[in-house]
Amino acid sequence: AYADGAAEAGLEVGASFFSQAINVEEAKEEAQFVLDCLKGHKITGPVIFDWELIGGTSARTYSVEKSVLTDCAIAFCETIRAAGYTPMVYVGNTVGYLRLDLSRLTAYDLWYAQYDTDYPGFFYDFLIWQYTSKGRVPGIEGNVDMDIWFIK
Repeated sequence: AYADGAAEAGLEVGASFFSQAINVEEAKEEAQFVLDCLKGHKITGPVIFDWELIGGTSARTYSVEKSVLTDCAIAFCETIRAAGYTPMVYVGNTVGYLRLDLSRLTAYDLWYAQYDTDYPGFFYDFLIWQYTSKGRVPGIEGNVDMDIWFIK
């Protein structure tokens, strides 16, 4: 309903998927799940692969090797691209610098998250900067993420 309402209002509409893939097969399955969810909606913005470390050392995702995680990002993004959407990869400092091989992801725009700073400090090009998780929007209860989209 939110996506359809935003599209009707003339806004760019994209989607983000919080991936916990640990291999390429899972990343492709996740991408297909996203594509199934997008059917019937006007998606004009990016479809984002968002893989984050959660749960500490006991999480099933904790020990995924850099090369495997990068392969997962590529598999997700290429599945999304093959369906006619624009893929993007979400990163913060830890995932961006330590968990992904960004030199292999240059075919995709990045959405970079870094909070509580006057300006972003990432050494790679990115298209969106998520600068806080404590934003306020009238009509929404609680905190929301706030971003700046640097449109090309």
